[in-house]
Amino acid sequence: MSKRFRNLYNKALQIIRLISTGVIVPIVIIVLIGCGTDVEQKSISLETNFDTTTATIGDIIHSTILINGTKDKIIIVNEFEKPEALELRKSEISKTDDGYLNDFQFVFWDTGRFTIPSIDITIMNADSSVNLVMQTDPQDIIIVSSVDPTMSGEMKPIKDPLPVSRLINWVIIAGLSILIISLIGIIWLRIKYKKETLINAPDIILASPDEVALEKINAIKTNNGIQSDVKELYVQISYILREYVERSLFFKTLEMTTNEIQELQNYFPFSEQEMKAWITLLNRSDMIKYAKMIPENKTWLEDLAVAEQFIKSTTHYWKRINSPNA
Repeated sequence: MSKRFRNLYNKALQIIRLISTGVIVPIVIIVLIGCGTDVEQKSISLETNFDTTTATIGDIIHSTILINGTKDKIIIVNEFEKPEALELRKSEISKTDDGYLNDFQFVFWDTGRFTIPSIDITIMNADSSVNLVMQTDPQDIIIVSSVDPTMSGEMKPIKDPLPVSRLINWVIIAGLSILIISLIGIIWLRIKYKKETLINAPDIILASPDEVALEKINAIKTNNGIQSDVKELYVQISYILREYVERSLFFKTLEMTTNEIQELQNYFPFSEQEMKAWITLLNRSDMIKYAKMIPENKTWLEDLAVAEQFIKSTTHYWKRINSPNA
């Protein structure tokens, strides 16, 4: 026993000498630094949860990834390869007291066993440098049919039949009564307000398009107020000619621009000279309307004469003249 005690005593003296000479101090510092690094790395934790591992087609599966220890850091959830039958409905990151919570929602549109692959989580420092990359574990999900949850080829159990309540006879009787009363009322109104056959033609005869247009042109000739406003005068000329053509030939010329009328000139029955005179008047009216042109003195008189001549010369295209019934 004395020899063994002597050996232990000698080893203790050697350790004390090493400490006194400073040899063992760096070793202790390295161990402490290593332990400190492990503690720092272990302070960041990753936890993945799924609300279920078995679902039916179309069910929403909720999954969360909780990352703790990243309060002052930035995380990036990287894209992952999804199975063809998987649809990612939601991926939302929210901040917690000590990190982040990533909320996922999955939907599968086919039956079978599927695997949600690992998801890479990149943890970055405030200066955008990468601090750590962590990875979740893959998760197996079993998707079954809503018709056959056991996947055994059997149908769901048949539910008990629901009692069918019969309609009260009074409801049918009331509906038929309302229908009969409505039919009687319709027949009575039809008889009461039956229109009488007209013996003579009505006395009111609407003026023809050319008569209306020529009357408006004559009104311009006698209206000194319009003559003093050249812009309003040419607006009236353009409107009268467009209205005349629309009412006589049923072209929607009031809704068409001058360029559109010019592009469709082959569809009008007018001669080339008549069409040219009409387009010239429309273009001049547009130029004066938008203050791009100021007409010469008394030019409007010539344009009124051209408009009047255009109406008179094109009447035969749509109106029967000198007919027995005219």
